[in-house]
Amino acid sequence: TFAGELEKLRKTFRAIREIDFFDAPKAHVAESQLDRLESATRSKTPAAPRLQAAKFQGKIWVTRPRPEIDRVACAWLIRSFIDPKATFKFAAQAEAIAGGIPFDYAHGEFSHHGEDCTFETLLARFGIADKALPKIGEMVHDADLEDEKFQRPEGVGLDRILKGWAKRGMPDDEILIRGGNCFDGLYAFLRR
Repeated sequence: TFAGELEKLRKTFRAIREIDFFDAPKAHVAESQLDRLESATRSKTPAAPRLQAAKFQGKIWVTRPRPEIDRVACAWLIRSFIDPKATFKFAAQAEAIAGGIPFDYAHGEFSHHGEDCTFETLLARFGIADKALPKIGEMVHDADLEDEKFQRPEGVGLDRILKGWAKRGMPDDEILIRGGNCFDGLYAFLRR
């Protein structure tokens, strides 16, 4: 059976990791591929209901400080396709901003779900259909989750730029603005 073969692969992987004294840099890729196969064999949970962007206008959206690719991409997506008048705040804990809509916090409604990064979750929850956005989602996914699921290395470069700005001390708001400009350009290129 498929499940039996998968268990054999998992045991082989564990045996190799036990003697992998040099900590192979791509081991996490193999492990995430095994995890993906395993989750595909389990029954799927029902999809969360679609949300209407009209009910999310002029809101305060809250995320963690020092935004990297998934949070910056989400802020861009929110402002471009969900809530054009969105205000963004940063807090270590989602509850710190009263009335805020948290995103990219562990176990939140707008966060990683299953194999999806937060950007992919927002696309699905709001039912945003646009030919360029799934491509951006693939880039964000691969850079954020580092699993090479889509083989889209473009996002890694953008993520490094965002991290570099943070290391230089750029304020979080400025990272969102500049990162949003990068996503504007990427979106325009992918729509052609």
